[in-house]
Amino acid sequence: MSSERRSDEVGVLVKALDILDRMATDAPCTVAQLCQHTGITKPAAYRILKTLDQRGYVVRDEARKEYSLGPALYGLSRAARNSTDLVRLTRPAMQSLNEEFGETVNLGVVSHGQVVYLDAVESAQRLRTTVQIALRDPVHTTALGKAVLAALPEEHAREQLAQADWSRHTPNAVASVDELLAALGTFRRLGYAIDDEENEVGSRCVAASILDGEGRPVAAISVAAPTSRMPDETMAMVGRRLAEVCAELGNALT
Repeated sequence: MSSERRSDEVGVLVKALDILDRMATDAPCTVAQLCQHTGITKPAAYRILKTLDQRGYVVRDEARKEYSLGPALYGLSRAARNSTDLVRLTRPAMQSLNEEFGETVNLGVVSHGQVVYLDAVESAQRLRTTVQIALRDPVHTTALGKAVLAALPEEHAREQLAQADWSRHTPNAVASVDELLAALGTFRRLGYAIDDEENEVGSRCVAASILDGEGRPVAAISVAAPTSRMPDETMAMVGRRLAEVCAELGNALT
């Protein structure tokens, strides 16, 4: 795809967001009113509104020729609230784990072959592992991602892995889907997953998944530390504790 094509697509997205932002503060709106306040031309506004209408993000009053926000946005807002509720539910447990082990504790979810970090409680130690909220990492190189994959049916795990970026971050990273699926069987039996310097050299991580009332993984919590402070025996101890904590959190979701 050419750079001009990508630029045009980004421009259309910005215009669509401008329209939605305007309708959030002043709806219902006619096309003329939207164009006046956003500076978008009428032909462009009509094309954007037609697409948004088809996807349920806006609705058109045929009699008044006015547009309002549509029901699809309610689903997005509910998903956003669910993420906020998840952070609120898990934060006390994450703080307790941080105090117990003195290491960084992360909360993440899996989306399109990636782990998205929702929350973190950082270690107070000078040498520590840190991540940025909303940062994305490959699902197969992180303990968070592997903990979620281990709790999924194999076909769903394969779907996530098909969307992953398989560039190797470190020499320790798994190189194939079959290799990872074999490891997931072990993680499933243990109740926790590990990242042994697979996402970042010098850092080890262990994670367990949080399951909802139907046994589906909704997120995972990890404890990450420099390799020097996370020998095998410590990793196993932390993993068992994470499995207990995440089981308790899962019960709170039912």
